[in-house]
Amino acid sequence: MNVNKGKIAVILITLLLIPTLAGCLGGNKQEADNTSTLNNVAPVPMITAPEKAYFGDSIVFDASKSYDTDGTIEYYAWIFDDNETAEEVTATHTYELQNDFRTEYPIIYSIVLSVVDNNGSCEYTTHEIMLYPKEYTFYFDSGKLATEKPSSNKDTIKASFGKFKFNPIKELSYELSDFVEILPCTWNATIYLEKPRFTIVNRVLLTLYNETGEKIAESDSSFGLFDFWKEKTIKIQGSIDNPGEFKSIKLVVYGFSLRNKISILYGGEKASQICFNFAI
Repeated sequence: MNVNKGKIAVILITLLLIPTLAGCLGGNKQEADNTSTLNNVAPVPMITAPEKAYFGDSIVFDASKSYDTDGTIEYYAWIFDDNETAEEVTATHTYELQNDFRTEYPIIYSIVLSVVDNNGSCEYTTHEIMLYPKEYTFYFDSGKLATEKPSSNKDTIKASFGKFKFNPIKELSYELSDFVEILPCTWNATIYLEKPRFTIVNRVLLTLYNETGEKIAESDSSFGLFDFWKEKTIKIQGSIDNPGEFKSIKLVVYGFSLRNKISILYGGEKASQICFNFAI
């Protein structure tokens, strides 16, 4: 994988942190054996851990394959990028996503493992892991997309055949305050609709755009022409194959209605939303 050094945030633990490990300083290490350490062979630290993970996951870092050829390992010490530490053979760590949507991923973190043998010899190694966001969720609101669920709200729209001048296409637009970087992903939208029983709705179309107004994805949900429902939960899904930018959505309802009688709900238990799932 090519890493864009100009845009990616690379967080490394420098060697200056190594002396802070209690095991190498002797603060918490086991007392050395009385035998001479002149010919002692240093232990070999080894880390078993994934090279790729997602923010929010509980990631296991395992040092059980570490060994000492002429003795035993008595102490393990881990240092993570956020200055958290652990002293077990295995350590579990979770990285939290900060919702900095302008960041290009992956973000690379470095973990340090130090081991101390029964003669007091210390050795360390590092492991790099690439972190990705698992998902982004944005809520529909009047004219905008938000990261927080809005209070109870709705907009109305007129259904359209889309072919006749007397019933032209009507659309609702939703826009982020700033574009976000999107990795290849699947996405799914949940749209809550209300309408008069005899208003006809047979299709809902969503189109996604980048910052320059270029279409990046489009999908729809179609259903029976004469389903006389009053409330319906619409599920629409699609995919984005290439990394890029996401900025806005346009929603079109197809069918027939004389006036703006079809409601798109935004808040409470019926909060229309779109979720981008990067764990593919």
